Amino acid sequence: MVNKLFLITTIVYLIIVLIQASGRLSVEYRGLLAILEVGLSIFISYRFAYLGMSISVVTNAIASVHFFRSSMLLSGYIFKNAHQIPDNMMYGASFAPPLLINLAFMRISLVVVSVLVAYISTQNSKQIHKLERIAFIDGLTGLYNHRYFHTLIEEKIEVADSRNSSLGMIMIDIDNFKNFNNTHGRNEGDRLLVKTAQVLFNESKKSDVVSRYGGDDFAVLISETNKNDILWVIERIKKSYKEMTEMQRFPEDTTISIGYSIYPDFANNKEDLITQANSALYQAKNKGKNNVQLYRNIFKEIRAFFNSDENQLFGGIMVLLSTVYAKDRYTFNHSERVMEYSVKTGEALGFDENRLRELKIAALLHDIGKVEVPEEILNKSEPLTGSERSLLRQHPNYSINILEPLADKKSLIDTIKYHHERYDGKGYPHGIKGDEIPLEARILCVADAYDAMLSNRPYRKGMKKEEAIEELLAKSGTQFDPLIVDTFINILLNEKN
Repeated sequence: MVNKLFLITTIVYLIIVLIQASGRLSVEYRGLLAILEVGLSIFISYRFAYLGMSISVVTNAIASVHFFRSSMLLSGYIFKNAHQIPDNMMYGASFAPPLLINLAFMRISLVVVSVLVAYISTQNSKQIHKLERIAFIDGLTGLYNHRYFHTLIEEKIEVADSRNSSLGMIMIDIDNFKNFNNTHGRNEGDRLLVKTAQVLFNESKKSDVVSRYGGDDFAVLISETNKNDILWVIERIKKSYKEMTEMQRFPEDTTISIGYSIYPDFANNKEDLITQANSALYQAKNKGKNNVQLYRNIFKEIRAFFNSDENQLFGGIMVLLSTVYAKDRYTFNHSERVMEYSVKTGEALGFDENRLRELKIAALLHDIGKVEVPEEILNKSEPLTGSERSLLRQHPNYSINILEPLADKKSLIDTIKYHHERYDGKGYPHGIKGDEIPLEARILCVADAYDAMLSNRPYRKGMKKEEAIEELLAKSGTQFDPLIVDTFINILLNEKN
């Protein structure tokens, strides 16, 4: 677009210059063209900087030389032929050489103006480029930042759609980076981030997009790719990363975990692609870190094995839970313990096998919505503020949104949705009470609260078993269903005996 505009503008400008040089136009038209010529001269110098300036400088320099030469020739002619020039014309002729000199100086002035305008244009371009770097580039690593990444991924998906091709997204996370920072200091942490960015950039093609997604997370977009191509890139990255850590003398356990997905093979849109690559990354980290994981459609797997293979079903659920475990240290093993308490309570209340199965799944998935809650809130070392508590209380709703693919399992969804409701109607998120709350949700409420009481949190020490039982009894009939509390405590006492 710029080249085309430059060509058209330059041609028009040169045509005007040639018409002016021909001297065939009347004075009034020459004046109008002169104004247009000056305007175009300044425009191309500003719009195209030194390239445009060179056109203006050359044409105006030639014109100034032409006017100087014409002035000298005319002065010589007048001097030699003064006796032949009538007196009534001699006065006007004497003004012609100085006029040509003035025109020459005007052209020289245009040369100076063109140079200044081109310089100003260049400085403005540098400033704009600097501002663009601030807006689009991560200041530490020199990669694209999180904000610009989202612009580029939209553009890449549009290109993939137009070419009927694919787009791969790789998410990379430095394992145990927080511990690395705490142990070796922030400067070493920054150095590791910079070196990681260099590895990713060097192992990517020019057409790839490499960005610092946030903190110690990086993202790479690869156009027109497939699973094998992505794995080849990942192997190169891991090999180069290992060589870099050895050369830079970083600790041996300085590793990276990688997750990836592909549009449109697995993802339907930009949001899906980002979510899936993130989910795959969490799965890779949960496998023991220093791993690579392709996105797995866990909900599809859960649905496939819902009424058949028990091991496959709960294996899929545990993979799904890994996304929460990666963010919330407290959730680790909490869901499994809540499941055990809930199933024992359901058995004591005479649930059949299918009902126990759904209760087991609901207990495992009851905190899945915490994946949408900021990590700093989940792992905060002091009591939560009012606004933070309100945000955390949204996690049952987040769970329902995440579990939308299982929406036809209404009793399962309702158990998760209502497990923070209170028997007296003062719970959340809907404030229902008594028998309005599904029985499974009332069971889950007691099991979840009991395990929370026993667990140590950063801001408080866990209760003893006897203290937790007293708390359940104290809140029986208000927070908890009395039937569930009695059944639950009997189970605990029988286990103790």
